[in-house]
Amino acid sequence: ITAPETDLLLTMNDWDTRWATAHKAGQRIMEIPGMGVELRRFDAASDARQRLRQQLGLSESDVALIYPAEFSGRKNQAMLLRAMPRLPEQVRLLLPGRGALLEECRALARELGVEDRVVFPEFVHNIPDWLAASDIAVSASRSEGLPFNVMEAMACGLPVVASAVKGHTDLVAEGENGYLFPYDNEETFRQAVTALAASPALRREMGCGGRARMEQYELATVLPQVMAAYLSAVE
Repeated sequence: ITAPETDLLLTMNDWDTRWATAHKAGQRIMEIPGMGVELRRFDAASDARQRLRQQLGLSESDVALIYPAEFSGRKNQAMLLRAMPRLPEQVRLLLPGRGALLEECRALARELGVEDRVVFPEFVHNIPDWLAASDIAVSASRSEGLPFNVMEAMACGLPVVASAVKGHTDLVAEGENGYLFPYDNEETFRQAVTALAASPALRREMGCGGRARMEQYELATVLPQVMAAYLSAVE
């Protein structure tokens, strides 16, 4: 209905670009690298990791997974909880966020007997500190655009284990800065997390790969592209 009246349609991932092009969803379709991330914001204080891990009762041998997201069916935190009993004992799961399924996920953690290995801090303001305190970023989402939570984790030098869905596949290069697993596939997820949990060197290597990939999504790089696209539509 709106396509004939749309002069410019901006997309943020490869899947959406291909869909919009195939369905002629606008007169002109342009893909942009998201809305930009200010990388300096994620240079956490030097003591942030030690300070927050101490508050959370995490030892240096513990491996903390983090997934900041709204608690919803699309975000699928339940899959991560179901995977926890078969992950190494030193793996902890940090789930900042609120949402309709928060209490359901708390109950699931209790039912699975992993409530002592999962942290539900609800909404947090200091997400750079939480990322600094973590070792691996994870996402079990069913669908994404170009997710800020993954980009922010990459900006902090964290390796990523994420579902192989649109948005994630644009950010995560398999074996370079993390691993992708088929949506809702607990076994493949567990294998990827177990490999990273066992190797600090692999985590560092993939974390550096993610940080390097984030240069193209830096706000200073992206903003001129977005503004040029807007201005091209009104010239």
